[in-house]
Amino acid sequence: MEELSDSELVDLFCQGQEKAFNLLVERYKERIYYLALRMVRNHQDALDLSQEAFLKAYKNLRSFKRKSTFYTWLYRIACNTCLNFIKREKFRSFLSFGDLRKPFSRPQDSPDFSYERDQLSQAIDKAISKLPPKQRVAFVLHHYEGLTHQEIAELLGKSEGTIKANYFQAIKKLQKILKDYA
Repeated sequence: MEELSDSELVDLFCQGQEKAFNLLVERYKERIYYLALRMVRNHQDALDLSQEAFLKAYKNLRSFKRKSTFYTWLYRIACNTCLNFIKREKFRSFLSFGDLRKPFSRPQDSPDFSYERDQLSQAIDKAISKLPPKQRVAFVLHHYEGLTHQEIAELLGKSEGTIKANYFQAIKKLQKILKDYA
């Protein structure tokens, strides 16, 4: 059953095979978790938000209209769940993005280089936490998730111009905040 497409698993779930949803969760739990972690920068909140997104998907999967792929639909649920959390809680966290994964980390890094990298990572994280939620989501989805402005617009149900404007404003604010690190 694991080799089935998302669409086939959705069909099976709608026919009453609950295990099909478990496979969708297994397939996407890590990606949804890291999306949430990038948005809220707190491990426990990211776990809770991931679980909440999957719960919403489970409850609404039978009414999924299939105008997009399952993953796009799930991603949108997760983004909106995170945005609602940020708005509701006015969440501020200083957990470093460097804790997510350090693709540029090398064993031979000198202590000075590691210290400077960690300081920069913390400064970037702090700067991102100061962005308004709409700018933060545009920045995170584009910069960390690699989505195009058009993909983000479709995902969030906004115009591409709105997403570009939010991203542009986020970049300008980050440049201003991080000018001492240039």
